[in-house]
Amino acid sequence: MKRNTIARTLATTGTLALLFTGITGCAAAAADASADVNTGESVVASETEPAPTETTLCEVEQCGYCVEEYPQFYVGSDSLVDGVWSDDMGAKPEHPQGISPNLYWEPVEGAACYVIYMVDCSHAEGIPPTNFIHWIVANYEGTEIIAGEDPAHFYALGPEAGTTHSYAIYVIALKAPVERAKGATGTMPTNFNNFLLALDTDADGNTGNILAYGYLKGKYTAD
Repeated sequence: MKRNTIARTLATTGTLALLFTGITGCAAAAADASADVNTGESVVASETEPAPTETTLCEVEQCGYCVEEYPQFYVGSDSLVDGVWSDDMGAKPEHPQGISPNLYWEPVEGAACYVIYMVDCSHAEGIPPTNFIHWIVANYEGTEIIAGEDPAHFYALGPEAGTTHSYAIYVIALKAPVERAKGATGTMPTNFNNFLLALDTDADGNTGNILAYGYLKGKYTAD
């Protein structure tokens, strides 16, 4: 399998903080991604999760929040070439919902499954910031996803024509499955950090569930 050259090294000590830049400029859509055809980020969305708790932004990575201290593992994608996401991930006449990206990563020792989030992180910062969610995969047991394998839960990349946005993917390794991965594609939650932290509690209510995380970020320019 072809591998791109972007690699994230293992972090063994220190605080690994994730920073998501807000997405206040995105309009969102109220529907679940498995229902309506995606047309990009120009529709209106609502987020029904509880109000966010107070969050302080870190200063380590662009496009992230502070989370607990977790090691980081390698994630790669053939859909990301020279820092640019595949054009197939946008809404096209032949695939209005876009094609979800290929991903692969190192197996994490002790992990029973993984949760994946993809967000647009191109807009102005806020505390807490607002992020447009494009993809959620919950309790995935493998270490590779083929491009287009999860179309029902992927919301096509769609900045305004002629503009470029940055999109980040987080892969969270878990000891045990969670009841669900919070949030919905096509929405702009202000409490995305809480969604990540909620993964630390498994479906049986046991805490300490997050083992590590992987991270990828690339740009996409709309036609």
